[in-house]
Amino acid sequence: MSDFIFKSASELAMLIRAGKATSTEIVQAHLDHIRKHNRQLNAVVQFFEKEALEIASECDKEAEQGKFRGSLHGIPMTIKEQFSIKGTPSTLNSNRLKNWIATDDSVVVERLKEAGAIIIGKTNVAKELFDYQVYGDVYPVGKNPYNLGYSPGGSSGGASASLASGMTPLEVGADFGGSIRIPANFCGVYGLKTTEDTIPRKGIVPRKKGEKAFVFNMAVAGPMARTPEDVELLWKVLVGSHKSDRNTPKINWENIPDKRPEEYRLAWTDRWEGYEPSSETQEVIKDFVELVTSKGYKTERAIPDKDLHGRSLSLYKRLSLQLIMQEMPWYVKPLFVKHIKKSVFNGNKTKLKWKFRESMLDYSEVMGKRADIINEWETFFEDYDFLICPSGFGTAYECSKPGEPINYRGEKIAYMDYVWPYNACFNSSGNPSLNIPLGIGRNGLPVGVQIVGPYWSEPELIKFAKHISQYTTGFVKPGWY
Repeated sequence: MSDFIFKSASELAMLIRAGKATSTEIVQAHLDHIRKHNRQLNAVVQFFEKEALEIASECDKEAEQGKFRGSLHGIPMTIKEQFSIKGTPSTLNSNRLKNWIATDDSVVVERLKEAGAIIIGKTNVAKELFDYQVYGDVYPVGKNPYNLGYSPGGSSGGASASLASGMTPLEVGADFGGSIRIPANFCGVYGLKTTEDTIPRKGIVPRKKGEKAFVFNMAVAGPMARTPEDVELLWKVLVGSHKSDRNTPKINWENIPDKRPEEYRLAWTDRWEGYEPSSETQEVIKDFVELVTSKGYKTERAIPDKDLHGRSLSLYKRLSLQLIMQEMPWYVKPLFVKHIKKSVFNGNKTKLKWKFRESMLDYSEVMGKRADIINEWETFFEDYDFLICPSGFGTAYECSKPGEPINYRGEKIAYMDYVWPYNACFNSSGNPSLNIPLGIGRNGLPVGVQIVGPYWSEPELIKFAKHISQYTTGFVKPGWY
């Protein structure tokens, strides 16, 4: 295995700038690594070898002249299949879009290229981005690098698996209900769900010709990496306003308070009402809180009152169905709802509310309730800098038929209740949240914790992760490499 594999993007960038390695060497090493291991994992589903090596050669010539495109100059990376790259498919692993070819780059891809990144491939996703496993009509089933019989998470499962297996130092995922944080947790890497509307959404989802639907509430792009330093490196490239999306505010991200650990006040919980995680997850969180407290942070067991978590989940179900079905013919909607009730939402505790015909008033009503929920979460964060909470019920689960109960250490959990309730609540609220890996659990699979902050607190979340990573196990390389 090459010395470049499993190095961080920050380290690789330093090597290129110091003239100690070329982009061509680094890109070739990662391409070779993908070729060697991808058949086992099905993580990378589109492979841009020729183009990548051509761009690497250009980057090397520029580096020799002391010219650098940006912070990611010459760094190879992969990106989730849903993002538009001109001339490449974005199928969402579905026959519905199997012939869809992008006519231009998404804003995310534009920014990566401008920063000098070299996209060497696209990674596997769940069909229509609608599950926490990776399977579909177009690509083979995605696997977890720590145990090939287990899910890598979804929908950004190929992203997390490619990171954990060393195929890429950086990834960009997208999160509509946990699709960054859950794969990050299942594969033991960092994954940041960004504050809603801080990364432009142009090109985040393929749209067939003639489609009119344009509302993308709750869906965000975000960085994934093996180190918090790399999360920060990538986040700085992606974030910020763009002419294509006037909803993206101009924020002074540099104005970060220089606080000492003892000036932070952190809330924590190891469960939510009606969704108590496994004993192992509770132990992991309590151990993490003890660690954080020992480093000077003030911690307090606290959650918002008035069942804010439960109401956030209920709102998510209503709003997500409105968004997913916004262009479905009315007569197709009951068939779709029947399908998801029997599959992914089989046995879930909260009721699915939907209508044959959704009016503008229905959507307006939901958005009004959402505004109230956002305000309640932000009010909670007036007293606390962050909230430490579970990323899911337990570690990654075995690949299974969607909708079947998940068996974890002798306990049977409703399929969607295993991870969805711990993540979708923060899509409802729009708050940023970061999965922090904490090593390997008793069953040989990664364990982690979720850290949530108020709107626009990404710099402080990353700063906290960088500080505490000095004392945690963090990312652990899969043993079979």
